[in-house]
Amino acid sequence: MARLHFVLLPLPSWGHVRPLCVLAGRVVSEGDEIVVTVLMAPNLLEKARAEVSRQFLDGHEALKRIRVVSMFDSTETQIFQLIKPFAETYPAAYEKLHLEKPITCATTGTTFNAAPTPVAIIMDFFAVPQMQATRALSKTTQIIAWVTGGASTIIRLFGPESMGGLGNFGEKIDAEAKRTGGNPVEIGDKIFRHTDGTVVNIPGLPPMYDYEFFPQKLPFDAPVAPIVRGGHVLLMGCDGVIISTAEAYEKESLDALESWLASLSKPFYALGPLLPPTFGANLQIGQDDSKSKAFLDEMFSQHGEHCTVFISFGTVFWPTAYEYVEEVVEALLEKKAPFILCHASPLAKISDELRTRVENSGIGMLTIWSPQQFILNHPATGWFLTHGGHGGITESLSSGVPLICWPFDADQPAAAKHLTQNLNVAFELVEVRTGLGLTTASYGSERVPRGTREAVGSEMRGVIDEMRAENGKEKRKNAERMKAELRMAWGEAGPAKVAMRAFLAKCT
Repeated sequence: MARLHFVLLPLPSWGHVRPLCVLAGRVVSEGDEIVVTVLMAPNLLEKARAEVSRQFLDGHEALKRIRVVSMFDSTETQIFQLIKPFAETYPAAYEKLHLEKPITCATTGTTFNAAPTPVAIIMDFFAVPQMQATRALSKTTQIIAWVTGGASTIIRLFGPESMGGLGNFGEKIDAEAKRTGGNPVEIGDKIFRHTDGTVVNIPGLPPMYDYEFFPQKLPFDAPVAPIVRGGHVLLMGCDGVIISTAEAYEKESLDALESWLASLSKPFYALGPLLPPTFGANLQIGQDDSKSKAFLDEMFSQHGEHCTVFISFGTVFWPTAYEYVEEVVEALLEKKAPFILCHASPLAKISDELRTRVENSGIGMLTIWSPQQFILNHPATGWFLTHGGHGGITESLSSGVPLICWPFDADQPAAAKHLTQNLNVAFELVEVRTGLGLTTASYGSERVPRGTREAVGSEMRGVIDEMRAENGKEKRKNAERMKAELRMAWGEAGPAKVAMRAFLAKCT
């Protein structure tokens, strides 16, 4: 029987699940006495099992020591609808593991043998009910917070005000609710999105006005305060923190975050980038990926390397100004720049006219799903136009592909500043801003977006020209250098490998 048992608990979002699957492979590879159980929602079960398998393409025996378990069965795919059953079914699932009993996957019916009581649970940063349920059953099992964003974002959301953070967000909400008698959720969202032009200085980032963190009018209205407050509760209650970012990407922010967490007696481990060992290899792809491969092969044959722009805003975000997407596509068509536009978000809108234009162009492809890692590593791919989620940034830079940033919210605006000003591996689109972002200039600039489709088109055409000029070549050179540095992270003496072994040593 294995001696060390780790439980991994990701929220039902692919950006949270995928890197934890990679981490599972990294962990069990460190010793044949280690077993990992991934407890998850059913919406991504098959994708998670496939991702785990990617870590051991040669059928390594370690694959048998990773058990992927759905805690409940459902056909629901919307993340917010899965959060409640994800929390409600966890206590019973964890109790079985804690009592060293077999556990059965609710979706597949597969029963996994008993394993030792877990020594640590690596749980998503916002899984507060699960943390509380774990503490009720066991006071000794270590709870490790799992963070999928950048270090600078964690500082902003949870760090002290002296570091550019929001401070104790919950205390601010409670004080204002007591003073006014108002709804805490509404008060929290108001406090979170309050701006007055204050300059925010976060270690490792260029100075930013507070309103720069909200450059877009969002296509949905989701309360933020409970999420941020919950993250702070878990951070204060956990026994340590694992983050999926890399030292090569944001060392100054990582050092500052580690120093602050040390003052709270929280061990900290930066284990990024978390990508499959075969990342970047020319591997056989599935049938669903063949269309992308055929398109990229043709573009490479006709236009050469680095000719194609890959466009994706992930599975959640999509511009509220749909005409801006159309104008960007028009600019690409006019400049004869090949592109793949992935519109995975349920909020995405593609007009019949635009679809016809792209399909008849010979240089464009529309798809509702795309094999992102494969596309980014194809020699035809030259640029990644993205909202700037942390996972996509990591995959792009690990492929040596520079970016075009169209940030919306969350960690994206700060990432865009880091990518453009610190690392010089990206352009940022400014004219696409809406809402609050439309009326203000960035720190150090007097440029205020004009808020017109014409301005978006002019800017995008200029960016395409710059992509093909010396400026674009310099950004590509910097992205290639970042690729090399990120690849070293998991070498025998690399910072990620060293940090992971330090974590495992602390658990023994």
